[in-house]
Amino acid sequence: MLLVLAVATLAGLRDLRFNTSVATFLGSNDPARVDYEASEKTFGSDPVTVVIRRTDDKPLLTTTLVPRLINLEGELSRIDGVSVVYGAGTALNQLAASAQNILSSISFKRQEVAVEAERAARAAGRSDAQVAAAKKAAVRRYDLRYGVLITKALPAGLPTLSNQGFIDAVAFDGDKPRPNLRFVAPDDHTVAIVLRPEADLSQAAIATLVSSVRRTVGSVDLGPTDVYVSGSPVVLAALVDRTRVEIPALTIASVVVVGVLLGLGVLRQRGRRRWLGIVVPLAAAGWAVLADLAILGWLDSPASLVLVAVLPALIGIGSDVPIYLGTFGPTRRVLVTAAASAAGFAMTALSSIPFLRQLGGLMAIGVLLACLIGYLLRVLLDVEFPRRPGDRAEDDSAPRSAPAGVPSSRSRVAWARGALAVAAVLAAVGWAVLPTIALDADLAGLANGLPVEDEASASQAALGASGEIDVLLVGSGTSVEALTWSRDARAAVIASHGDDVRTILSPTQLLGFLGDDPTNTQVSAALAIVPTYLLGAVLSDDGSTASLSFGVVPSDIGEQRRLVESIRRLLPPPPAGSRVVVTGVPAVAAREFVLLDGARLSSNLLGVLAPAVVVLVGLGWRRRGEAAQALLAASIATGLGLLALRLADTSLTPLTCALGSLTSAVGIEFTVMLRNRIQAWRSVLVAGSTSVAGYLVLLGSELDIMRNFALVLALSVVWAGLAAILVALAFPGRGEVADQTAESSTALGASERELTETHP
Repeated sequence: MLLVLAVATLAGLRDLRFNTSVATFLGSNDPARVDYEASEKTFGSDPVTVVIRRTDDKPLLTTTLVPRLINLEGELSRIDGVSVVYGAGTALNQLAASAQNILSSISFKRQEVAVEAERAARAAGRSDAQVAAAKKAAVRRYDLRYGVLITKALPAGLPTLSNQGFIDAVAFDGDKPRPNLRFVAPDDHTVAIVLRPEADLSQAAIATLVSSVRRTVGSVDLGPTDVYVSGSPVVLAALVDRTRVEIPALTIASVVVVGVLLGLGVLRQRGRRRWLGIVVPLAAAGWAVLADLAILGWLDSPASLVLVAVLPALIGIGSDVPIYLGTFGPTRRVLVTAAASAAGFAMTALSSIPFLRQLGGLMAIGVLLACLIGYLLRVLLDVEFPRRPGDRAEDDSAPRSAPAGVPSSRSRVAWARGALAVAAVLAAVGWAVLPTIALDADLAGLANGLPVEDEASASQAALGASGEIDVLLVGSGTSVEALTWSRDARAAVIASHGDDVRTILSPTQLLGFLGDDPTNTQVSAALAIVPTYLLGAVLSDDGSTASLSFGVVPSDIGEQRRLVESIRRLLPPPPAGSRVVVTGVPAVAAREFVLLDGARLSSNLLGVLAPAVVVLVGLGWRRRGEAAQALLAASIATGLGLLALRLADTSLTPLTCALGSLTSAVGIEFTVMLRNRIQAWRSVLVAGSTSVAGYLVLLGSELDIMRNFALVLALSVVWAGLAAILVALAFPGRGEVADQTAESSTALGASERELTETHP
């Protein structure tokens, strides 16, 4: 059976894939994810923003450097995987081309007006002098109509990028950037370039794209500059690079630390038994982790990067049940403990967030696999399981005895029950304050602790924006009605949230030279002269969808959620046959926030109740007192963990939102195992220490979210152990008989001596 499992594990690992898309933070059928992925396929993935700033504060938008910026943006558009590029260079070039086009159109139209006036005068039988006068009058009327517009539009001379006056006039209003260009030219010595990668790029392709962008920007001579590259693709690429380094190192560290703790637990053993006491739990836990990943390969389900990052911690958790197997053998109590732990972890799998479903499901499966593998390894290696001592049949009328080594005097029990009551009150407070604990679901926070965080902060400071909200008009993107709606929608958003957003790009900005009332023919003609890689930022290839992009001023996830909801409400009704979609990373993060916030109480309650139900079913109705004690311990442990978070003013993260599931699985495990009369305290101490060590290893990560997860979950094991000890001391003798499966009649003293020799 181990051979079959090994082959299946290797085959699954061969097909394992990883998914780093922002969309995977939501379920495949979630409306926010559907909208985001539709936007990705049409306009490309979430943008990469390149900020270039002169360190000597000299201007970048000069007649010398603007052509270099245009060439740079062209080179960036040719990088494999890049769908759309928009920056200060292309914006100025487009404005110049549009202005030149307007001048040409006006000049051509002026000639047409003169010809038409002459034709009409001759048709009316006018003299040559009258014909000349009619032409002159028509041209004068035309000049009066358009001359003022030209004068206003071109106050700095000819619309050419070799004219510094023109560049300054269209980019700045005095010393302030013009609203249309504020995102790509926030000041005269800073410019931004926005790139949209193609949809569905692999993690390797994203990392290559980001590297190519940095290399291409670095090859252009723009003077002494600082360059900042930011955006969710950059964050994900950095996470991939970091985890490639950290996962092997942290996994090795976890194996070493857990192995040392297991070694300390078998110091009293000698020779083969000592080594097997270390190797079997480690091998079972490690194999279970690999088998978990193999399952994803078999199911063709991409693994979340966050899931992979926490795998080293599972070495400690997965070794618990094999430790109990080595101490007590495959008794009912050990098997029920494994099932209860799995049930607790499985409650996390009910989350609406895909990577949490993966984490909970695989942790549950991993516990069961570790139990199975640990058992099979002992059989394969011909390691005898401890013989279970026989116990006298439990008599409800007989006096109960305390576990071996645990004082059961009335004063000690009274003290323990008093401490348990205090812990219960504190835990109740923790449960009560759960809704008030801050929730941090900001996707950008995944990079906290990495160098890209500094780049992101510098980019935000320069642009005054972080993240991008896209407003899509789906149905008819190139009609006059769509262009009018785009103008009105942009005006409405800016009027209500001018301090919260920065205009990036919209059809109105590209086609603003058409005026307020263009015809469909004029719109079509204008679209023909806009560069494809620029037009693709606002219109789909088939012209059915238009996009308005807004940069979001840095704020917490709650404020971003309210901003997204407000924008949805204030947008004008779309043209007939069209619909409006508001999407982007802030919208995805806002949806994730809503899902996590709405389920924080239910997920924790289910995480506490499910393992207790398994204990009740597994041990039977006669042991219902143990199930109640396990439920009490899990509830207290979870409540104390929540109270600690609130007092420390620490936010819940997506990884720690289901604290109840992760804590109760361990708390119930400890409580049930402490009911054993022999060796329980020592084995639980070893198992608890390996779990704590497995989590604390993640403190070596550079990622803040991993360190937060490690500390919170390590403390949860401590709370679980504390609660289990208080329950065991407060209720001595409750359910203390050995498992009903015990068949041996070996005397208790002899059995205890044999077990001590076999395993601590």
